[in-house]
Amino acid sequence: MSSSSLMTFTGVILILHSAFSCLHYRGLVLDLQSAVIPPLDVKVEVALGFLLTLAGQILGVGPLRAIVGGKKRVPQYVTRDFDHYQHRGAALRKKE
Repeated sequence: MSSSSLMTFTGVILILHSAFSCLHYRGLVLDLQSAVIPPLDVKVEVALGFLLTLAGQILGVGPLRAIVGGKKRVPQYVTRDFDHYQHRGAALRKKE
């Protein structure tokens, strides 16, 4: 298991645990008939879980490939809106 997968898994587990903790807290508070605001530890746990999941997904993407311009030259009077660029679709289709 790679480090990015481990970070993502840990972040998801933290988010699930914070949801369970919030539901448990809510059940206790509803018995007392007071306002239901999640406690600070649940908010911190959700934020930490989100950041760990985000970091794990970003680290797991890998290196980006360069996008190279097309070989076709466009006349000078054509604006940038009409330039043609090659995109990754053609390269991905060649792999398949």
